[in-house]
Amino acid sequence: MGENEKITTESGDLGFWGLTAVAVGMTVASGVFSLPRDFPEVGASQGAVIIGWIICGLGMFGLMRTFFGLSYVKPELKGGIYSFARAGFGDWVGFLSAWGYWVCCWVCLVAFSNLLFAATGYFLPFLGTGGNSIPAIICASVFLWVLCALVLKGVDTAAFVNVVITIAKMVPLFMFILLAFLMGKFNPDIFFDNFWGSEGADAIPLLAQVSGTAMITLWVFSGIEGAVVVSQRAKRMPDVAKASATSFFFVLVLYMFISLVSMGIMPPEELAALDNPSLAYVMGEVVGPWGAMLINLGVIVSLAGGLLSVVIITAEVANSAAKNGSFCEFFAKENKNGSPVNSLVLSIGLAQVLLITTYFGETTFQALYWLSASMLMLPYLFSALFYAKVVKAKEGFDLYPGCKYGFEVFVAVIAVAYGAWLVFAVSMEYLLYSCMFYAPGALVYMKGKKEKGEKLFPEMHDKPLLAVVVVAGVIAIVLIAAGVLQPL
Repeated sequence: MGENEKITTESGDLGFWGLTAVAVGMTVASGVFSLPRDFPEVGASQGAVIIGWIICGLGMFGLMRTFFGLSYVKPELKGGIYSFARAGFGDWVGFLSAWGYWVCCWVCLVAFSNLLFAATGYFLPFLGTGGNSIPAIICASVFLWVLCALVLKGVDTAAFVNVVITIAKMVPLFMFILLAFLMGKFNPDIFFDNFWGSEGADAIPLLAQVSGTAMITLWVFSGIEGAVVVSQRAKRMPDVAKASATSFFFVLVLYMFISLVSMGIMPPEELAALDNPSLAYVMGEVVGPWGAMLINLGVIVSLAGGLLSVVIITAEVANSAAKNGSFCEFFAKENKNGSPVNSLVLSIGLAQVLLITTYFGETTFQALYWLSASMLMLPYLFSALFYAKVVKAKEGFDLYPGCKYGFEVFVAVIAVAYGAWLVFAVSMEYLLYSCMFYAPGALVYMKGKKEKGEKLFPEMHDKPLLAVVVVAGVIAIVLIAAGVLQPL
């Protein structure tokens, strides 16, 4: 997930290049370091990965432009992407989007912690290389609660921290791409061998391969909506659109190079068997042990700093949702330092429980981020659907300078299509897991409604949607209890 760091600048006068650098730093996160293993692990061939990136590129471009467009035509919606769902489809749907985004955030804390201590285990073998050993879980737990204590004291991320984190991520990634070619380690024969994955007794249909890439590409681009945040720091609004597009295409090309170059260095079965962060071991194949050390150091610096940002965001998502009336008042409480104490402690507490369960389930980083990414599908889909409604009604387009209506129709169509594709592509298993997390949220929603003395489910679609979420959540729990499903 993109760390979506909270950026603080004193001048507030970012130009095009400054905006571009910030947007790149907000999007590129932990997922890029596991890309070499992730695609082969789900059985995606080189051809399927290319198709997957094309679909993701179109879809995420549509979503990026959707968030940018809504920031112009609906400037009054300040509550984050879930405020779009609420404005378009009512309080219950808005709550589900807010709840899903919040769950995504605290599950992301566990995923980041897992990869952080998997990378640390390269240097400290007693931690293990999976990130879910007892020593690793203890260290991750202590680290999360220390971050919680810091945030409760009002500690915020600073601009120089974000610069260090971004450099720590970019340097080893560019070195990997350059050295792979300079050292002659990219082998076309390996890359084009079984290009479509159609050979062998265990061949997977191409559509299934491409579907398998959906959650991976979603994860590495999640947080793309954060690029719009930098508009508050811009000298000129036109620079925001240019910077958002530039950073998006830069990141897309970077991700494609990392994943595809790796598939020309090692065969799929070898990539799928690597520990995480898998890029470190591919780099080790290119230049030797020092390359693996470099990548692991980049992961450690990136995630050690990035986790602080994610902790802040996780707490603020729930706190903001409470202030906007989506969550109950419990989440709105703040301490004397202005920190959202209840939402923060509860978020870390839930992350702690999930962190402990990773030991018993021998959970991988991929399983954690699939779970986190699956919670983003509803917020993204409803945002796209809301923009489609806005575009159809031509609401607020007099506030959108330089807007070409035909292009915005295209943006809305591909954003909705991509949101629908994600729901189709993700397995039924993860849809059930999502509902298992959404179902308990209904209690929080109802408590908030009662506090305000409002009708619980006023829209026609509210109760059928509630029934689907609760029934699917119960089915997920029953199947997990029976051992049919193993989420972690």
